[in-house]
Amino acid sequence: MSDDFRQKFKAFSERMVGLAPRCSNEEATKMFLVLPFLQFLGYDIMNPDEVCPEHHADFSEKYKNRVDYAVLREGQPVIAIECKALGAPLKDDRGQLKSYFNAAHTVKMGVITDGLVYEFYADSDEPNMMDPNAFLSFDLREIAKGKIEDSVVDGLKSLQKSNFDPENIGAEAKRKLVFQNLVQQIEDLAASPSEAFVRLLLQNIGLKHIRAKAVAEYTDLTKSAFAEFVNLRILQRLDLPVKDKEADKPVLVADVTKVEADTKPADGIITTETELEVYEYAKRRLAFLANNDELFDAITNIEYKDYKGKFVVFYRKERAGRLFDFYEDKGVKYTFDFGEEFGGELGSDELGGIDDQLLHVFKARVEAMGAKGKRSKVEA
Repeated sequence: MSDDFRQKFKAFSERMVGLAPRCSNEEATKMFLVLPFLQFLGYDIMNPDEVCPEHHADFSEKYKNRVDYAVLREGQPVIAIECKALGAPLKDDRGQLKSYFNAAHTVKMGVITDGLVYEFYADSDEPNMMDPNAFLSFDLREIAKGKIEDSVVDGLKSLQKSNFDPENIGAEAKRKLVFQNLVQQIEDLAASPSEAFVRLLLQNIGLKHIRAKAVAEYTDLTKSAFAEFVNLRILQRLDLPVKDKEADKPVLVADVTKVEADTKPADGIITTETELEVYEYAKRRLAFLANNDELFDAITNIEYKDYKGKFVVFYRKERAGRLFDFYEDKGVKYTFDFGEEFGGELGSDELGGIDDQLLHVFKARVEAMGAKGKRSKVEA
């Protein structure tokens, strides 16, 4: 239903923009732009008991207040509309609308328009005291181009004759004003994240006690994350495919310099998530299968090295301590080669079923090389 209303609103705006050049004065603006807008919202512009021109609400005989149009309900004005000639500044008549708002106690919403630009006001803070800021505003020229925000669509739908609730408009306006302020705050934070905000985000992803000198780098990452989020939302709105950017996403860790070095290997080999999954799985299984302290302690010396086409997991030394070679997409998702002595090649679409071979080869490597000693560097 919202999409249907959005399309109707866009088509209506296109028609109004097409008529606008023929509106050379205020009366033409009222006739060809403002009244059709009220009709678009469902109001009967031919019924003076519903849409009344030049409606008055006077404090006294001396101080008379009139608006160009008042929308009536049960004979009482609930919406006041002040019109300006097309292109005239709207701010000049805000005071006049405010006076009418004060005088007509049944009025719950005020509108100022030049036929294309619309501003909607309520009394969200104090009854019959028009708010200084519009809770809803738009330009039909932008709507005609398809630039229609969800908040505008939802706001305008609530003002249709069938949906408009005079008693609730103040609360709804307050909610929209708060929403506008929140959007502005988020926009400001996206453009220039505060240190407190950056630290809060980092804390939420598990990074605490960040050094002061590292905050600037994390601030840049935060700005990039905001931009990426906005880009993805735009792609989703346009119903365009989202490119897989996992390899391009910045990784938040304590040392940003190290991250950059790790994610840009000189040989062009990138360790995949599946390979890391296999490496971690092997260590977890061995921790579960180890039946003595020597084997358990030796797990800390398990390393890996990635090559084009295969992923090698080993104990302390790559050749002498080889546990297995792992291959992706070799007919099945997981393919392990333990060597002929320890069961040869095993393949499966599920990660598991390698306990016997894994434990057997690990025990042999620990027995041959010992469990003690510092963690060795990767060596061929």
